[in-house]
Amino acid sequence: MRQQANPSLILLQKALALHQKGDLAPAEELYKKVLLKLPRHFEANYLYGMLKLHQEDWATAEAQLAKAIDLNPGHLDTYFDHAGALEQLGRDEEAVARYDHLIATKPDFPDALLRRGTALRRLGRSAEALEDFARTLKMNPDNPDAWFQQGNAQHDLFAYADARQSYSSALTLRPDFIEAWFNLGNTCKDSYLLEEALAAYDRALTVKPDFYQALSNRGYVLVQLQRPLEALQAYDQALALDDSSADLWFNRGSTLETLRRFDEATASYDRARQLNPDASSAPWNDALMQLLQGDYQNGWRAYEARWYTEQMQGQLRHFTEPLWLGDFSLEGKTILLHAEQGFGDTLQFVRYVPLVAAMGARVILEVQPALVKLLGNVPGAAEVISSQRFMRPAFDVHCPLMSLPLACQSFSEADIPRAPYLLPEASAWSDWAQRLPHNRALRVGLVWAGSSAQTHPDAVRIDGQRSLPFDALAPVVELAREHAQLEFYSVQVGDTALAQLHSHPLASHVKDCSGALRDFADTSGLLAHLDLLISVDTSVCHLAGALGKPVWLLNRVNTCWRWQLDRSDTPWYPSFTIFRQTQTGDWNEVIAQVRSALQQRLTQH
Repeated sequence: MRQQANPSLILLQKALALHQKGDLAPAEELYKKVLLKLPRHFEANYLYGMLKLHQEDWATAEAQLAKAIDLNPGHLDTYFDHAGALEQLGRDEEAVARYDHLIATKPDFPDALLRRGTALRRLGRSAEALEDFARTLKMNPDNPDAWFQQGNAQHDLFAYADARQSYSSALTLRPDFIEAWFNLGNTCKDSYLLEEALAAYDRALTVKPDFYQALSNRGYVLVQLQRPLEALQAYDQALALDDSSADLWFNRGSTLETLRRFDEATASYDRARQLNPDASSAPWNDALMQLLQGDYQNGWRAYEARWYTEQMQGQLRHFTEPLWLGDFSLEGKTILLHAEQGFGDTLQFVRYVPLVAAMGARVILEVQPALVKLLGNVPGAAEVISSQRFMRPAFDVHCPLMSLPLACQSFSEADIPRAPYLLPEASAWSDWAQRLPHNRALRVGLVWAGSSAQTHPDAVRIDGQRSLPFDALAPVVELAREHAQLEFYSVQVGDTALAQLHSHPLASHVKDCSGALRDFADTSGLLAHLDLLISVDTSVCHLAGALGKPVWLLNRVNTCWRWQLDRSDTPWYPSFTIFRQTQTGDWNEVIAQVRSALQQRLTQH
């Protein structure tokens, strides 16, 4: 007798045919009918799970495929598909465990290796992921997705050169791979290969003109390339697609600030703050912009937002004693005034110590170790201690140094305590008096570079803009050949900058003093015996200004807020003359002006 076909299996075949044709809704109804009759049928459970994957019903797909694995643990493809559902649900640890089982059973499964590597990256295990991508490419070197993911892992591990090569390989195989173009642009951006980054973003936008993130990042790169008008256009194009990003409004505000369109910049910062009230970079930038324009009353109040920024959160001090911002009397109290940022900031704001002492407070001044000796006798401080001191004396209240203008209501230029307010350290002064030649020469100090120890990307970028190579000073130093009464002294520290001096043909005309500059006390002794300091914007110029020594400041275009705009003087240091760049990176005009001014100074010496 002929055996009759199982009706449920016939339904399963019909469901599979509909599934393969893309008719998912009727296929689902048939799968459900089969499962009512055959609830433990492996193929029915597996195919229904796959249909739920195709419908992007990840939770149902995960449960159904897990059941299929229980029914047939030897079916390896089910592990692969179940891991995919787990990934979609954000359960990467479980997905990796599924891939582990699959790869242990079948090591030559490139798709599983690729997927496991991608999940490992999301788990922050990029080094392990990189091994999976390498194994995948060994089996299938023509897989653009594997090259792309390898580039992502290499970027995670800061292997930017390798990442660029991997992205390029992916793009060779798939020229319209916009994600690879975009990530190549990001890697070039992070490598400071700005022109290459711009070209990569442009290629991504050629494929997808409404690629929002590429437009946004393109704007950022254009800012770094000193093309702010084009950057603003890119930001506005991105905003036309999606205006909900606080970061984009912030970057737009920063660009408008560069263009000196301050009212528009404030509006952009306000919008960023509305979209993300917890983000503090916008109010801090707005505060700096107010200070840049000389609006001290609003600027110092807004400057307190710095403590909530990513850059400054690590500097916030958590004392049980209350913060003083001028809101109550200090009579009979001991106050701790503590440094918070760089050496230059400390040197600039210790000027307020006598004002605080005059309010009836006993002042304990806590500063960086390199400043303790210099500031040991600063007027108004009863005690000066190192910030690295384990146990500090008892105090009643505290205030960060850069909050003192607010606390002391220093809301106009007339309110700023005038320099000089420091004296050179006595033993250092005496030591340098013996070291220096006893003649009538014009002694000029030189500082041409900031700190080389910066690590934050923004700090590295700004340091690159404020510094100049020693060779740029050559037209000024050459004057020593023509004028025997002119002597140059390098007050510069840092191996990189000093190497520029030592390898330069004019090195013999500049006395390198770095070996005797162990701290700022030593530096103060040297500066006291100089007639003039020519310096970029770094801590030494603050020290010279605090001592009342003449300083010629070589200032970058995107000036620090404290030097304000379009002025050759500053209320902070009456002895300063500011020589300003007109184009970023171009020091030629500034150096020509300094050379001319020094020649005139020599005629008066």
